[in-house]
Amino acid sequence: MNQAKLACIIALLIQLLQIGTAASAEKFRVASGGFGTAIHAVLWAAYYKNIFQKYDLDAEYIAIQSGTTGMQMLLAGEVQCLFSGGPQPISANLQGGDVTIFAGGLDFFPYKLIVRPDIKNANQLKNKNLGITSFGSVTELATRMALEKLGVNPKQVTIVQVGGSLNGYAALQGGSIQGTVMFEPLATMAVKNLGMNSLIDMAEGGLTFPTNFFTVKRSYLATNRAKIVNFMKATIEGLYTLKRDRALGLQLIKKYLRVDDEMAGIGYDYYLARHGDGILSLPDRRGLDLVIEQVARENPKAKGQTPESLALLDPSILDEIKKSGFLEKFKR
Repeated sequence: MNQAKLACIIALLIQLLQIGTAASAEKFRVASGGFGTAIHAVLWAAYYKNIFQKYDLDAEYIAIQSGTTGMQMLLAGEVQCLFSGGPQPISANLQGGDVTIFAGGLDFFPYKLIVRPDIKNANQLKNKNLGITSFGSVTELATRMALEKLGVNPKQVTIVQVGGSLNGYAALQGGSIQGTVMFEPLATMAVKNLGMNSLIDMAEGGLTFPTNFFTVKRSYLATNRAKIVNFMKATIEGLYTLKRDRALGLQLIKKYLRVDDEMAGIGYDYYLARHGDGILSLPDRRGLDLVIEQVARENPKAKGQTPESLALLDPSILDEIKKSGFLEKFKR
């Protein structure tokens, strides 16, 4: 073999090696949008304990204060999977997006409307500033629904963007807003430590609402199905790791939510021990219908739409995992 031909073969092999290395090193980026509750610890555990790597994913985890921003990143291809909730996929698909939900999370309203100490009843909310994470977010929808349940027209208050849950807590404490919807344990912290009042607990109404779910672009799922299956397996293992290791759960909740031991315990017991298995089911379509109805009040394109017409749900990932027997090893 002459030297020229040998050089060509070597160059080709190097090129193929570089392509293979680039492919194997491709990042899988997953984001939490609006990560104010401990249910997001299923991702923190999978990332912190290197469970993603166990399932052949070079994963990068990103915590984002706003689900709206997270959805923008998903649509732009900056992240491959988003754990968020509320109206984002509906709004995205109404604008031509290709987002689908492949697993769930919290399928009820875990919000309380927390207000300043001087506000004792719903009538005193009129002309007040209420904080949300961002417009178009689940917190905006929750705020509007809470007001309606209290008999207050949302137009009678001023809704302002304050950023993530901790920003809302600080804004309420500082007085720049007079109320905001909060998850546990921040709601208990605000009442106990700041003397705030809770006007309504939305979880008590028995209302189904898709507060959290896992979304992916259908175009990405079509060409990377194995990655999404492996991602969900890693997340499920993250959940059961936390169920077996409460100390780890408390450690991660304290790290990401910046709360003390007592508040971390509230978050762990409520979201992980009690409701963590919600990630194994798709959101109830009644909750999605409710969100579509709410979105239609602001966006005429949503009128008459259904979860099917918007292609919101893809049960195939969870179905495949369950049929494979994967869950059985965690239930022994």
